[in-house]
Amino acid sequence: MFPYAKATEKATNPFLRSLIHILFERTNTFVSGSNRAQIAAHVHYNTSHTKAMEASTGMGPFHLPKISKTIVNTSAMKKTFSLSISVLLFFCFYALRAQELHTESNATSITNEANSLEGWTYGNAIGTVETTDAFHGNYAIKFEAQSDGWQRGTYRFNTTQGQQYLITLAAKSSSPTNPEINISGTVEPSYTRIVSSNWSSYSLTVTASGSSIDVRVYLGLPALQGNTVYIDSFSITPVNGADTQAPTAPSLSSTGQTDTTVNLAWSGATDNLGVIGYKIFMNGSYFSNTANVGTHQMQGLTPGTNYNFVVKALDAAGNESVDSNQISVMTNSGPDTQAPTAPSLSSTGHTDTTVDLSWGAATDDTGVTGYQIFKDGVLETTLGSVGTYQVIGLTASTAYSFTVTALDAAGNESLASNAISVTTDAGSGGGSGSPVWSETGSTASYNGSVAIGTGAVPSGYKLAVEGHIRAREVRVDQDTWPDYVFKEGYDLPSLKEIQKHIQEKGHLPNIPSAEEVRTNGVELGEMNKLLLEKIEELTLHIIQLKKEIKTNNQKP
Repeated sequence: MFPYAKATEKATNPFLRSLIHILFERTNTFVSGSNRAQIAAHVHYNTSHTKAMEASTGMGPFHLPKISKTIVNTSAMKKTFSLSISVLLFFCFYALRAQELHTESNATSITNEANSLEGWTYGNAIGTVETTDAFHGNYAIKFEAQSDGWQRGTYRFNTTQGQQYLITLAAKSSSPTNPEINISGTVEPSYTRIVSSNWSSYSLTVTASGSSIDVRVYLGLPALQGNTVYIDSFSITPVNGADTQAPTAPSLSSTGQTDTTVNLAWSGATDNLGVIGYKIFMNGSYFSNTANVGTHQMQGLTPGTNYNFVVKALDAAGNESVDSNQISVMTNSGPDTQAPTAPSLSSTGHTDTTVDLSWGAATDDTGVTGYQIFKDGVLETTLGSVGTYQVIGLTASTAYSFTVTALDAAGNESLASNAISVTTDAGSGGGSGSPVWSETGSTASYNGSVAIGTGAVPSGYKLAVEGHIRAREVRVDQDTWPDYVFKEGYDLPSLKEIQKHIQEKGHLPNIPSAEEVRTNGVELGEMNKLLLEKIEELTLHIIQLKKEIKTNNQKP
């Protein structure tokens, strides 16, 4: 007679052992206790027979040996049911065993248990066969840390990319430093802690990302000298077939471009097992692969050129999604290397210490941003985009030569304008003697120019004060005000353009530099207008950034 326990022990696959248990429990109402033992013996016979046939032919039998009529002396129903159990157990055993990938002859093998460590490798840890404490059968493997550190035992098996595998084993450990079963070579990292000092079963389903998977048993994270882990009943079986389902198509967009780059972004691709990367196509041709990310910057492009882009999602089995939506992006024009045209210079007046200059506006492909004034070949000052300037502090009865050059935002400088020569007046030494003051009612009027604390009034001005002025209120009349910033079609400079101008010029666009202010001062009305212009531009940028943040927060 072959008892029930022996039947389950001979059934080497964990699933098969469970099935035998269920079948024996379910037959209690049909088969007597003595006959159950006989059926168990018959199951053992069939199991042994398949092993013998495997050993002799490498294939196993294709039929079951007939049941002796003397084995089960019961009704026809009992005979039929017993035979059904035998047939079912045989095919479950043979089919499940055929899927087992852990076939090395070692202490942890379910199908080929032996007093061996074959297939397992280990570093600083020592691996030995344990014969007194096994989860199943006669042997288990014991790994012990010989010193502190990252010590482990490793088992590697060959895989098919994209295939799922079920890995089961029993383990126990009393290590206080979190021993762990870690599986690499998979689409997603897989690990589980060994949490008990008693034998416990562990089951992990993973998807291969390449041609092999490593099952690593860490003795601790890290291990301490003397930490031990026991492993037994190790099984590896493929799950279902290879992955043939392609990911869904991503949704593609562009987040910006320069003259030689385009920033791409995408989202929305999904897969039954997981997306592992993306393919990028430019103008219908493959360009490059990326990892599982959502952005990529295309580089080395040609300025002022239109490009079409498409993205496909990939999974671990190499399945590709259909094309994403196609987007077209025009790169910016190349760096500005064209200088403005030369201005045309003239003088509109002079005194004994001043010369008034004016010039016709220069032209440029991107726009003139300022002018440089040269006196006798030496830079006098750098101005914004203006058309007049008064040179002050000159010497009476002296000839001076002046030229002007134009600048653009890229720092390109035009050729020098025509040169003009101006001789300042002789020193006056006093007034002309003509009456300059008049009084009407309680208002005194002066029809000349007034200089306080200085010897000259710049051309075009009536009052020059070298010192401080204190007043309760000063009103400056303005013909224009920067409401134009909020009108449709206003050319709002990008933050990148503003940053570039600051890096190159050291001040905001259309705002005079410190040197200009030191030389020419500021006009209160004009400066307030420019400052409000910058505040309104900043307001538009804040509104735009808030919209972008809201859009990004709504993305899945």
